[in-house]
Amino acid sequence: MPTKNGDNGDDTNGGGVGVLDAPALSAAGDPPPVAAQPLILNDAYFELVGTNLRCLVTHLEIVPEVKQTTITTFCSETDYPGSVKWHLRVTFAQSFDVGAVYDTLAAARAAYDTNGQPAAFKARGYASRIASASNPVISGFAIPQPFDLLVGDAGAASEVKIDWNCSDEPDVDTGSVAVAGATAGSPGFYTPSGANVPANVAALTGVTATPNTAWPAGQYVITGDMLAAHWTGTAWAAGKA
Repeated sequence: MPTKNGDNGDDTNGGGVGVLDAPALSAAGDPPPVAAQPLILNDAYFELVGTNLRCLVTHLEIVPEVKQTTITTFCSETDYPGSVKWHLRVTFAQSFDVGAVYDTLAAARAAYDTNGQPAAFKARGYASRIASASNPVISGFAIPQPFDLLVGDAGAASEVKIDWNCSDEPDVDTGSVAVAGATAGSPGFYTPSGANVPANVAALTGVTATPNTAWPAGQYVITGDMLAAHWTGTAWAAGKA
């Protein structure tokens, strides 16, 4: 009976090494393959202006757009990288429930239209894991724009798509960035972008408040225990101002 390449004809595994059992070969000098797992977005986290919307997100992009500059001479036409613009692109399943998609997007836009406050966002690949080198927090600030209200087919989910420009390149943090400041809002946000959220109101001790006077009524930040906190003008206190 003819044998396979590398097979001694014995159907047991005690004979020669078959081709399927042979180690993968590389060209001389190639480094070994990286031991890594691809990221599958079935446990991702997304937060916008302090609201956890992960269960309503169907698509997420935090991506750069590079504007090219083309130089044409007698010799050639060459493209050079020009300015870079970052985008926050998210598709949500629309929800008008209290504190969900519509309320969050509307509040972000109102805050920007009223006082120029950008919308803080935060994402990571695995919601069930803390920030680490293999699960970094990607965060930044986006400029809110008008957004879809109702889009969809009969019998299908209504979707809302946003494409908001970022005010700067997003931060990638592996969990080592300490919070330095807290800016008032509804809710407000922490600085620098990507900083670890203080666990509770007591953990806000030493964090610089902006403004440093008593926060206006309704202004607050959210701490790690998912409760509100505000600056009285002299100290941090629980609840909204």
